[in-house]
Amino acid sequence: MPRVVGIDPGTVSMDLCGLEDGRVYLDRALPTAEVARAPERLVEVRGRSFRTVALAGTVGRGRDPAEDDALAAELLASEKNREEHAVVVDMLRATLAPLAETFAIESTPHVVRLATVQHLATEVSGRLHADGGILGLVGRLHPTPAVGGWPREAALAYIDEEEGVDRGWYAGPVGWLDARGNGEFVVGIRSGVVRGSAVSLFAGCGIVADSEPEREWEESELKLRALAAGLGRVVEDGSSGGVR
Repeated sequence: MPRVVGIDPGTVSMDLCGLEDGRVYLDRALPTAEVARAPERLVEVRGRSFRTVALAGTVGRGRDPAEDDALAAELLASEKNREEHAVVVDMLRATLAPLAETFAIESTPHVVRLATVQHLATEVSGRLHADGGILGLVGRLHPTPAVGGWPREAALAYIDEEEGVDRGWYAGPVGWLDARGNGEFVVGIRSGVVRGSAVSLFAGCGIVADSEPEREWEESELKLRALAAGLGRVVEDGSSGGVR
């Protein structure tokens, strides 16, 4: 959980909006402010058409285009990352297909590149039955396997017992909707809570049987680096050897 100092909450949203990838939000209605650079769409609805994306499986960025391409190829070939990705794809298919008149899902994942990481992504889209709506979809999709585990009930019970952290708004659905039922919600990952001039940042990884703890830790730091860069000065934590 990196801790960034030197924050002016009044300029946070402007700084984050200058970043290229993900969706940015800033809520200052509370004594603390919630900020995020959220790359993962939970669901978007326009009329009765919907779209979402499975975004799971991660590798870092390269120092040049050739290394970027090599890392992307490694990601696509990784059994561990493909397994992690397939869990999310299967959940989206099982959850959304029964609610849709039409349903389409990409046959194979592709790679999307963000500032510090690359992800496997599979686009999902369709047309809802007449009685469908965005809030119903949000309720069914949250929490995604990436943040709540799978199978959901057993995973959430384990997280509640073992995690030992109050997530607050972290990983929750954040979005908007209008009177016509149009809207978009994202998964509130890679986020932070601003208290005065300091902010605590949150990020995580999807854990599967083949996960290696050191690599998952490094992946979390990569995910946080892009958000921290838009906020201020990162303080090194000598007790843990990493940023806090």
